[in-house]
Amino acid sequence: VRAVTTMRNGGVIVELDSEELAEWLQGPSGCTLLKEQFESTILFCSCTFALVLEYLSIHLQLKNIDFLRHVEAKNDLLADSLTSIWWIK
Repeated sequence: VRAVTTMRNGGVIVELDSEELAEWLQGPSGCTLLKEQFESTILFCSCTFALVLEYLSIHLQLKNIDFLRHVEAKNDLLADSLTSIWWIK
């Protein structure tokens, strides 16, 4: 494991130091073993992005997971590559 980051929403991002370990964890046996260690849902992302956007409408439903999927689709990002979004001042 190269780095572990705890997110504001309670999620955890784990940066692995080998592609082989990442592939094993995303495979059926590795995924099952990892899920058994946690009580909550596990979501695998091959990479995540931090975005800073100016002039977002205050009417956007930022807490809605469908909004993240919509942003990914409209911007040709990998599915589940955006993990959270929040307002900044």
